[in-house]
Amino acid sequence: MRLDLPRSRAGRGLGLTPLIDVVFILLLFFLLASHFDRWRTLRLDTAPATAGEQDADRPSVLRLRLHADGTLDIDGVALDPGHLKHTLEDYRARRPDVSVVLEAEAEVRLQPLVGLIDTVTAVGIRELSLR
Repeated sequence: MRLDLPRSRAGRGLGLTPLIDVVFILLLFFLLASHFDRWRTLRLDTAPATAGEQDADRPSVLRLRLHADGTLDIDGVALDPGHLKHTLEDYRARRPDVSVVLEAEAEVRLQPLVGLIDTVTAVGIRELSLR
């Protein structure tokens, strides 16, 4: 008596189920690891080159200068960066329609500049120009 047994297939290959499982796990990993924060944009009005003379005539314009070493000055007077928010709040309390002209040296890194812009807008000053 001879039984015909099915031959085992040597080159059967990979099943699709484990591959789908791995892809699904990777998809879950990247979804959980990614950030879904909304991107914020900064609206900056760059003043024209001739606006310097016009700004000097307006008393409610505050010139804020950021130096490459991280020091600040307001209208030419040196200011400690830790006192900036309090100084801007006092200035805005006296002149609610104040606008800020922010001047940054060419060597200033972007993050301190954005931090300065955030501080100015957090005080409630809505008119900000960058030079």
